[in-house]
Amino acid sequence: MPGYGTGRELPRAGASGALEQDLDEDVEFWGLLYLDPLLELRLLTRESTAGTELAPGARPPGEALAAAAPALVADDRLRGLLDAAGIAEDFAAAVAAVLTTDDCRRFLRAPAEGTGTAEPARAFVAEAVRRRTGRPGPAPAFDGTARDAAVVRIADLLPGPSGTGDEPGTHRGPVTRRIKRLTGRLALGLASAQAVRRRSALTDAAHPAAGDVLLYLARGGPVREAVAQAVLAAEPPVVLLAHSLGGIAALDLLVLRPLPQVELLVTVGSQAPFLYELGALPSLEPGSPLPAHVPPWLNVYDRRDLLSYLGAGVFPGRVRDIALDSRQPFPLSHSAYWSNPGLYRVLAEELP
Repeated sequence: MPGYGTGRELPRAGASGALEQDLDEDVEFWGLLYLDPLLELRLLTRESTAGTELAPGARPPGEALAAAAPALVADDRLRGLLDAAGIAEDFAAAVAAVLTTDDCRRFLRAPAEGTGTAEPARAFVAEAVRRRTGRPGPAPAFDGTARDAAVVRIADLLPGPSGTGDEPGTHRGPVTRRIKRLTGRLALGLASAQAVRRRSALTDAAHPAAGDVLLYLARGGPVREAVAQAVLAAEPPVVLLAHSLGGIAALDLLVLRPLPQVELLVTVGSQAPFLYELGALPSLEPGSPLPAHVPPWLNVYDRRDLLSYLGAGVFPGRVRDIALDSRQPFPLSHSAYWSNPGLYRVLAEELP
């Protein structure tokens, strides 16, 4: 089972009860927004009971917001948040694209009760992510906390109230409950026609990782040798920190070649346990234990990362699994470890 090992062991959730449900729904909703950034604005506009006809001489409630939004990129603090999230390059175009849509115009003309600047802010960020993931290259590496910080800053900069329900970066208040009444639980899994059409954009972001693994399995020798030479050139003690395919190569190397300089292996979002159980790990046959010379192994995973697998149940007593929660849907969860402060706390505690 992706994200959980192959079924031998299931991870325990990091939260419980209502809190965990809120976190899961938050991630699910952001997953929909990444596919269809206008979904929230569209649903709220359909629900709004406000009339669309304005009194003579009256100005649309969102006119000031629409006028101010293009200048958001001039804010240094926001620029830093967008840079950290990897979406600064796409943000200005995302704002312009959202503002020109009929869904956004209707929302700004007659916003639903209890809404404000937070909803357009989420649409701007989601559209920037959609644009970034639609281009070749790895998905942006940022977690839910970094994303929410950008949304909060945008909501604060835009004129008008932020809204009276949800926190700007989340979907946990009265606004969410109204949306759920409109869409039902099925919408959180299937969304709109726009989301279905765009689903491939995010899914495609995971394809390079799968392709790289296949190429490594066929021609991994030079990769392992490059890592070995880097280890031999480093001053001990050495820690191998490897992400995704790197974790497969690092484990293979340590199984095939004793390297006493390496005191710790840290894999992040790794498929190595899964390949071992499939019989596809080049260095080790299924059922064979890890050689004694393999150093302690720390395996970091995210239950929402479908390319991360547990190792403790596969190699009992030899692997310690550490769970992180990026609060991002897949495939963004596969890259989000590097902006998650929890990863660096783990490393600070474990590095020799």
